[in-house]
Amino acid sequence: METTYYSKVKAEEQEVIQELLMDRSRRWNGTDQYWKHLFGLKYTDGVKAHAELAQAFWLIDAIASWQPQVKMNRHKHGDWMVWCLDVKLKRYTKERYAVLTARADENEDPFITQKIEFTDHPVGKWEFWQEGDVVIIPEEH
Repeated sequence: METTYYSKVKAEEQEVIQELLMDRSRRWNGTDQYWKHLFGLKYTDGVKAHAELAQAFWLIDAIASWQPQVKMNRHKHGDWMVWCLDVKLKRYTKERYAVLTARADENEDPFITQKIEFTDHPVGKWEFWQEGDVVIIPEEH
């Protein structure tokens, strides 16, 4: 019974991953609207769609909560940085965990790292860019 449960979750998760990838591929023409987080951070339609499809508005909250640290490290990134949410499965329990990082560029060491012990976000590496106080998905640039 347990293997059926994990098979079902995996199939559903694959559907969500495909929806996320398809949505991102359609966002090549930028955004129609900017959304504003309670903490002042702005984000695009692509980021909002990602949060809706993955049921992960907590991700926007997490990025917004790091903005004081982002401002303190402006000398490292200027006004542009890469956020990466790397979601993996635990080996034996099949539970998901993640690491959220911010770096000045893909080849740089992160200046922000947040370990997330449990998440329901689909597995994979999910990249977001921050330009000034706006978070976008790379496809919107």
